[in-house]
Amino acid sequence: MIKKLWSYWENFWFAPQNLLGLAYMRIMLCGTLFYMTIMRFYNLWFFTDASWIPREKALAILPELGRPLFSWNFWPDSMNLPINILGAVLFLLLTLGIGGRAIMWLSWVIYVGFMHRDYPVHFGADVIGSLFLFYMSFTNSCERLSVLNLLKKKTTFKEADILSSMMIRMMQVQIMVIYAYTGWEKLKGASWWDGTAMWSVLANPQMTTFDFTFLRAVPWVLPIIGFTTIIFEVYFPPMVIWNKSRYIWLLMGVSMHLGIGLFMGLMPFATVMMATYFLFIDPKYLNLRKGMFQT
Repeated sequence: MIKKLWSYWENFWFAPQNLLGLAYMRIMLCGTLFYMTIMRFYNLWFFTDASWIPREKALAILPELGRPLFSWNFWPDSMNLPINILGAVLFLLLTLGIGGRAIMWLSWVIYVGFMHRDYPVHFGADVIGSLFLFYMSFTNSCERLSVLNLLKKKTTFKEADILSSMMIRMMQVQIMVIYAYTGWEKLKGASWWDGTAMWSVLANPQMTTFDFTFLRAVPWVLPIIGFTTIIFEVYFPPMVIWNKSRYIWLLMGVSMHLGIGLFMGLMPFATVMMATYFLFIDPKYLNLRKGMFQT
């Protein structure tokens, strides 16, 4: 019995896995971070002493629980432009499948470095994106769906090595923890219990891209959306583990995040979260077009 349990444990964490899902995740995640890095060019002054946060106070702005011992922002403010250019180039290369663990890790250092320099100007997509970028820096994520495979006419591919397999599992567990924790935290708020939480967001024109005041005529819609969101998040772990409900739950997640992205202007956050869904999809469903990027 113990041997069987140990064997199951080892297979769960370390057995070779198909890297196609990880490759799709890399494209969506790194593509999103490339876009956000490009957008940073318009606000580089936020990361200098000319803004409201001097360098010596930057780390103090971070939440105490997540405050690092030192800042990854090791370059002077005068180097922000070339460093951001380098970050954009690295993310573009990774999106195309060019690079490896070293390039992925360097892109993470640069991205987190800017976050440490001025944390308040970042939001959920930056935090979650940098988190999964860290996990991916330990994987051979560029093995599949790479433009280099087209140039080399590569037709055979390696499966995940031990470290990559472990990190894929870690990312699956991480996204489940994020959803479950978020759902349970919502249950602490009275507005989620009385059904008014969604109204406080949708009725605020500063937080939406569309006028939702018409929902006052159908007030029952908002509690349904709110309770459905909580159910989706709290039960995400068991429902994606169970094969029969996995794709229904992932489809619910896609609908929820597309709604957030389109109606709240948070599309980068939506794509970062949805990028992890590829890790739960059977590779046979992802290989829709044989030969595309030599998958």
